[in-house]
Amino acid sequence: MRKRLLFLACCAGLPFLGTEKLIAQTPPALSLQVGGGTAQLTVSGEVGSPCQVLYATTLGDTNQWLPLANITFLSPSLQVGDPLSPASTRYYRTLTIVPSNMVWVSAGTFAMGSPTNEVERNTNEVQHSVTFTKGFYIGKYLVTQGSYSSLMNTNPSYFNTNNSFPLDLTRPVEQVAWFDASNYCYRLTQQEQAAGRIFTNWAYRLPTEGEWEYACRGGTTNPFCYGNDLRSGMANFNAEYEYVGGTGTVFNASGIVTNRTTPVGSYQPNNWGLFDTVGNVWEWCQDWFGNYPASPVTDPQGPPSGTARVFRGGALNTTGRFCRSAFRNSYNPSSRFNTVGFRVVLAYSP
Repeated sequence: MRKRLLFLACCAGLPFLGTEKLIAQTPPALSLQVGGGTAQLTVSGEVGSPCQVLYATTLGDTNQWLPLANITFLSPSLQVGDPLSPASTRYYRTLTIVPSNMVWVSAGTFAMGSPTNEVERNTNEVQHSVTFTKGFYIGKYLVTQGSYSSLMNTNPSYFNTNNSFPLDLTRPVEQVAWFDASNYCYRLTQQEQAAGRIFTNWAYRLPTEGEWEYACRGGTTNPFCYGNDLRSGMANFNAEYEYVGGTGTVFNASGIVTNRTTPVGSYQPNNWGLFDTVGNVWEWCQDWFGNYPASPVTDPQGPPSGTARVFRGGALNTTGRFCRSAFRNSYNPSSRFNTVGFRVVLAYSP
């Protein structure tokens, strides 16, 4: 776990402020007012992000920081009060605990789906504006065989020693149904809450389809997070059939076809530091599959019911056009394939 500290000391009305930025999200800020026997802290940060406010009565090697409040920024700033005894000295700081191998995605708006001139698009990719009012953490990598087996005590993957493949637990887990992936998130939440590594009102879950595409694109508007083209060697897909923007599928007789999963992180990440959003294995999303709206939406959760769950991103056996950021796929949530895995989101869950 990585920690970012921000501390503000209140002594004789003179504040001292210090910061150290270790992750790509805006550090929380503190301001202080004292009156009526109460220290009133204004804590500011990115909407959706977690923060712990702590206090100490001395500074030095032996000082003890004690929790004052656990907060999630549901607005850009929050108020935290601390009653003070007469002539007391208080030192305050914020602590943000960043989960290992997670990337912070800030709130924002993007165009979901594909423009009508994107070659080989599908009609179910109606482009529309999506706004996220809160940020969230998303896995930098697909969930690996090692991570899955250590929590669930089983490794259902096809690409392991049971099928004569070399042992490599850094490959993505696959042959997991949507229900398996959701259960993994539930178990992970229980484990991390019990260990005190996440707040009780935070949870791991699958990304919504909107969150997945927002994170996959990483601020881009092209068919792929890499640009307009997907060529052999750029990702783990059936590269005999590459994709060229403005043209579509092109045949490459020497294109690389691995016929197996590759260790997570084997190819270049997108602009936001996410790996394998293109190819390797499809990724289960939280949503039921349904038609997109044509009008703008905020914090979409997908249809309330359905028969198939969404998975996105393409896989080792799919051609380039199916790896486009906007391409949508779905299947029965109880189905298991050796080309479907998942990554997790960590977010506020009231």
